[in-house]
Amino acid sequence: MIVTTYHTENKTKTDIYCPADYNIFKSIASDGNHVIITDEKIYKLYSEAFVKHNCIIIKEGEANKNLSNIENIIQKFVTFNIDRDSLIIGFGGGLVCDIAGFAASIYMRGTPVGFVATTLLAQIDAAIGGKNGVNFNNYKNYIGNISQPQFVICDATFFKTLSNQDYMSGLGEVLKYCLISNTNLIEYFISNYNAIKERDKDVMDYIVKSCVKIKTEIVSQDTNDKGLRHILNFGHSFGHCYEIIDGLAHGIAVAKGICTAVDLSLKFGYTNTETNKQIKEIIKNAGFETEYKLDERHFDLLHKDKKKTGDYIDFVFLTEIGNPIIIKTPIDDIIKAVLEPF
Repeated sequence: MIVTTYHTENKTKTDIYCPADYNIFKSIASDGNHVIITDEKIYKLYSEAFVKHNCIIIKEGEANKNLSNIENIIQKFVTFNIDRDSLIIGFGGGLVCDIAGFAASIYMRGTPVGFVATTLLAQIDAAIGGKNGVNFNNYKNYIGNISQPQFVICDATFFKTLSNQDYMSGLGEVLKYCLISNTNLIEYFISNYNAIKERDKDVMDYIVKSCVKIKTEIVSQDTNDKGLRHILNFGHSFGHCYEIIDGLAHGIAVAKGICTAVDLSLKFGYTNTETNKQIKEIIKNAGFETEYKLDERHFDLLHKDKKKTGDYIDFVFLTEIGNPIIIKTPIDDIIKAVLEPF
């Protein structure tokens, strides 16, 4: 089933199937030449999905999210006679989706791409919205573009094979959606803590659909990330710093970044102590640490944040649950504030 179809300012259309048997990608790709990009782990776990399909298997880990890997993939596109009428399929988590989307978007100036998203993080974030890219040196997603997929296939059945770290990483992004949206998602999340921890399929399918709806509504209004879409960066400015410097999984780093952002919201006077405490309690009950430590290495990366303009950054604060605000703030003021004790 198609849970939603979103259109962008660029007049593209993306069909999102949720929940859906991942094998429907075979019918979508049946009419022409195609190639699947996946990683070693997914290739072993779901080997039956790749029988009789051209496959490019990449290594896991952020260290492989680079231009050298993209060059190798494009060389294999040539070997498989991929052209602009072919279809590239990213079958895996966020890293696979980012890499497959970027490679497809630059090959022959743009080749169609679709995703079978296998992680919670990919289903609610990486596969949705068209952001593709690779890292550059120590900087997260510094080389990339915005190019929408033709389809995304999601299903909570995949979550059964996720490691605890990968699952928690997805939940970190779920918390972001809970806190920036004025829906009932936060109440649903709190009411279903135990089912979420048990990876209950019905509960998680509902959460995925809810997050997808929130993101697609934002992307449809601000496809090219010029304003409103910045709210999806809540928790990410410092989250990316924790991810790179402390070696945390993306969503776990984002949860820590959310804690930093809500503390800054209080210090800058955008929220109150009660809201700050409430959010920290929600994050803690979900199984995340709420304490954090920062040093010059983190601050150096903050100065390289993609949302910065000169010495300012479009930082996402929170006044209350469901009400994020984007404030252009001097980076040095943010660093000064985060170092100040309460």
